[in-house]
Amino acid sequence: MMKRPSHSDRDEALARRIGQLREEGRPLDADPELTADPLGRALLALAEEAVPHPQPARSERIWQRIAAQMHRQAADRAPHRRPQVRRLHWRRALAVTVVLLAAGLGWWLYAGKESTPVLVAAAEAASEVYTAPDGSQITLRPHSQLYQVVASETVLRYRLEGEAFFDVVHRPTRQFQVEAGPVRVTVLGTRFDVRTWGGVEVFLETGRLQLEGPRGQRQVLTDGQRSRLTADGHLTPPEPAPAATYLDWLQGQLTFVQEPAAQVAAELAHHFGVRLTLPEPYASQTLSGTLTLDSLPQVLQDLGRVLGGRFVEVAPKHYRFEADAKR
Repeated sequence: MMKRPSHSDRDEALARRIGQLREEGRPLDADPELTADPLGRALLALAEEAVPHPQPARSERIWQRIAAQMHRQAADRAPHRRPQVRRLHWRRALAVTVVLLAAGLGWWLYAGKESTPVLVAAAEAASEVYTAPDGSQITLRPHSQLYQVVASETVLRYRLEGEAFFDVVHRPTRQFQVEAGPVRVTVLGTRFDVRTWGGVEVFLETGRLQLEGPRGQRQVLTDGQRSRLTADGHLTPPEPAPAATYLDWLQGQLTFVQEPAAQVAAELAHHFGVRLTLPEPYASQTLSGTLTLDSLPQVLQDLGRVLGGRFVEVAPKHYRFEADAKR
């Protein structure tokens, strides 16, 4: 005689199924087995109203809604059963919910359907190349980090801190997205550069990009265009930009044309992971030229000579510009 599966066996199978979906980055409501289970439907319904990091009072209300939902599910499935049986069903459902929350699956109820960002690549003193699951190549500039936010069959999303060059493989069935601060970049196949140091900027070498800013504003970039995020949260209209300004670091150089010295110093500071202090009026002086990024002492010497002075280390990894006395 075949043994019928017990409640504990079914609960364990449900918990394993939810865990598998979370690991795969797939939405729970897309699974027919989960949506067919009364407890699964209750958890999904509750998740629609959940918010990150609930306060104690909010948590109590969430538990009350779990209880009410479980009770209704029990009544719908077996209205002819005695109250004692329904109480046992409720206790079983509550126990499973507690197990799921304790296992970390409850985070999904409060934080939504996206996975916790996971660090997948980091560049320290040298550039690093990361190959995404879809074959896309991502080159991280020194002192930059790349986090994976979502990896599903339809979306591959990353979060960037620093700067990186993306060479994305065209996949018609999967969107490739990059979060850069409050800006989201969506692509389907292209080559572009994103930076977050000193403000968010996106430069498109080839292809097509859609940018969405924090105020819901959207911009579409085509070949050779860039857009920046202003201090008040707006995306600037697409405009042509020299590729060397954004891609020269891939060749170990820094090229600038009529750029304020403060911008040049900010880029060097990020690239070498140091702090550079450049007072006025030198910070506003416009410069044009090329610096080789092989050696920090050499590049500081070259920049200091152009500005008419030198950079002095005043603290570990902190350099301050001092003008020559004769100036």
